[in-house]
Amino acid sequence: MDPSNQRLLAVACAVSSLLTGCATVRSPQVCRTEVTPQERSFATPNTWFSLLLHGFNEERGTVPRPPMDCSGAPVAWEEPSADECRAPGLQPTPLPPKERLTEEDLIMETIQANERLVWVITRRFNNGEGLGPVALVETTPKGFIVRGLGSLRGMTQNVRLRIEHVGATDVLVAEGDSCTDEAPQVCRRAARILPLRNGRFFSEAVSDSEGACLGAAWFPLSREQFFELPNGLRRKFELTSTLTFKADSISVQEQVAVSDSDPRQPIVPERLYRRAQHERQLKVEDNVLVGSAPSLWVRMVEQQELAGAKPLPDKPTAAPPAPMEARSIP
Repeated sequence: MDPSNQRLLAVACAVSSLLTGCATVRSPQVCRTEVTPQERSFATPNTWFSLLLHGFNEERGTVPRPPMDCSGAPVAWEEPSADECRAPGLQPTPLPPKERLTEEDLIMETIQANERLVWVITRRFNNGEGLGPVALVETTPKGFIVRGLGSLRGMTQNVRLRIEHVGATDVLVAEGDSCTDEAPQVCRRAARILPLRNGRFFSEAVSDSEGACLGAAWFPLSREQFFELPNGLRRKFELTSTLTFKADSISVQEQVAVSDSDPRQPIVPERLYRRAQHERQLKVEDNVLVGSAPSLWVRMVEQQELAGAKPLPDKPTAAPPAPMEARSIP
């Protein structure tokens, strides 16, 4: 193999990167690769797969299972469970791994001329989410250097990745859609927040001031849930929320509309039952995300369930796109 085309992966994570309590520093070199000038200017998906995935086979387009990122860390994700958090995280069913990675499994956003965010999706789930390594990558005269690295699980349609600066910490914001598998199709958007600490993106839960878990750092920007009431009525909850990033905090503005309908009288329009709104603040502290209050949505849903309401199954999400090699060509 021509040495100029040989990718050199080197792990440069210092022991100090495991410590908490430090402000964000972009100086660590987590992984790096040297490429030709041509490949640096016109990088292919395989370039990014090789950079971020340990053991990626370019010829076959495959990655060892279970996958590891370029630092040797497992590509893994764990959501807060019901016995440790007021609002447990989503627990979707993983879909079978693809036989090979394709361009559809690569998400990139340019931050500035020499920096970009790169997400490689190595696993997909039945709720529209995907999981894989995410990296803050710097372009150098010799190739690429990973300045921040971690695992990201988020929605995979219409994805937007960006970096926000809150307090002394850079924060990765990953937004994406999950769409229903019916006509007319409805898409719901959600955001994940991952602080960057000493070269690693952390999937931290949101805690209160006493350290109790309030929920995952997952924020539906639009959401819908139906409940069956003890009297036979159907109650619909609709959420609209916005995230605003300030110099020292993150503001989460939630609006919830509740309406009732009678399945026995389908021609009767639904009736508005209640509206509520609330704004809460998140602080990105030394080693934890601190929330000023639980989510308004969580509090209202808890009240309904205590009153005997039963949640109805969500509408199925659209299946992920077929692998490139399996698509029919007209």
